[in-house]
Amino acid sequence: MLEGCESGLVNGLEFVEEKVQVGRANISMATCQLDNGYLILVSDGEYRFGTVAVGVPTPFGEISPTATSCLVGTRFQAAVRAMADIAALKLGGIVFVSLFLSREGEAYVGSVLETVRRLIVKRGEEKEASKGQD
Repeated sequence: MLEGCESGLVNGLEFVEEKVQVGRANISMATCQLDNGYLILVSDGEYRFGTVAVGVPTPFGEISPTATSCLVGTRFQAAVRAMADIAALKLGGIVFVSLFLSREGEAYVGSVLETVRRLIVKRGEEKEASKGQD
């Protein structure tokens, strides 16, 4: 359930924060768009750095495990790499993703991953729609 979305421009950088309820947890995703990529912070509480992965778009627009790398952290590495893969593919730029979750559990992490995937796909669709208006 989408609770809210706020966006703004700070010194030429576009920031978007989206909040979603996943079960009893409130998931926040903050996105900062740079000229050549994105910084995405995902958390179920206060924003903190967690496990960090970088994703690079592939030339053929396909998800590739070699196009992502986990830089820091050991928790939820597969989920963070998946988020970076999807974000690089859908947003078309280099992506740094940080995931900090206070709870564990396969079902919980899976729900968070699916929620973030939907938000990233939505951002990618908005980006494509805005290109068509230019």
